[in-house]
Amino acid sequence: MERVGIVGLGSYLPSKIMKNFDWEEIVETSDEWIINKTGIRERRIASDDLCTSDLAVFAAKEAMDNSGVDPEAIDLIILATSTPDVPLSSTAAIVQRKLGCHNSAAFDINAVCSGWVHALDIGSRFAGTSGYQNVLVIGSEIYSRILNWDERSTCVLFGDGAGAALLQKKKVGGVLGSWLKTDGRGSEVIQIPAGGIRIPFGSEKFLDDDRYFQMDGRAVWDFAVEAFPEAVHSVLQKVGMKINDVDFIISHQANLRIIEAGMKKLGLDMDKTFTNIERYGNTAGASIPIALKEAVEAKKIKTGDLVITVGFGGGLSWGANAMIW
Repeated sequence: MERVGIVGLGSYLPSKIMKNFDWEEIVETSDEWIINKTGIRERRIASDDLCTSDLAVFAAKEAMDNSGVDPEAIDLIILATSTPDVPLSSTAAIVQRKLGCHNSAAFDINAVCSGWVHALDIGSRFAGTSGYQNVLVIGSEIYSRILNWDERSTCVLFGDGAGAALLQKKKVGGVLGSWLKTDGRGSEVIQIPAGGIRIPFGSEKFLDDDRYFQMDGRAVWDFAVEAFPEAVHSVLQKVGMKINDVDFIISHQANLRIIEAGMKKLGLDMDKTFTNIERYGNTAGASIPIALKEAVEAKKIKTGDLVITVGFGGGLSWGANAMIW
């Protein structure tokens, strides 16, 4: 395969801002507790007339505009999401229609909060082969619709948003490789129990709370603080690099304390990463591309830098991508 890199980035954050103080009016929590435990101060909430596909379209259009590529030139759309518009057809197909990318294939992947690193790996493999000149990789989520707003342990953590990247073949730089892993023994650590064929809505087994996002917070913490550094070290080993070669890390924005713990285990200072969780909360599969775009715009990432993107989440799944910017 030929080397592939990102030639355009885009993102979209809904305009509605929900602060920690707003949550104090809904559940028994406090601004101080949320900040101390997570680093989150506010998050974005999508309006009722928007779907995950709409957020994806806004982000994808910016990525295409920034790379000068027309919708008809897109060969493939890969959408990482765990909050699809509908169970079927794919939300990627809905995005394709709304974008007018009528010459492309399109499909969803669901690796929850590590969806972006999986989608980027898949997208780079397609874009590195003949017949695929322009590949759109998108992460888009509306978690505000799957949360139980009475469950204080989860409802304050998440926000809505989308990020996108356009991939093309490159002679210099680009994606060096990826490392991905799943442990299905932890599939119930993060889940929505109902809504599939195991427990259909309205069935005898259905309980109302089971239609909402559920998470074992302690288990997630224990998993994430180990998965983060493991994924970084593993992808570096795969591409023949060492931790001292890393210029910048873009992590999934799950929790500021997890990012701090992961960077400490790697022996890296926090100035080698970028966080926006304080402004957006956890946007699941969209968090890495949103943070990557903002870090590039802030000139934290420069041409020639070795950049690692690392994700971890439901599945349990985790992984990382290594690229020369």
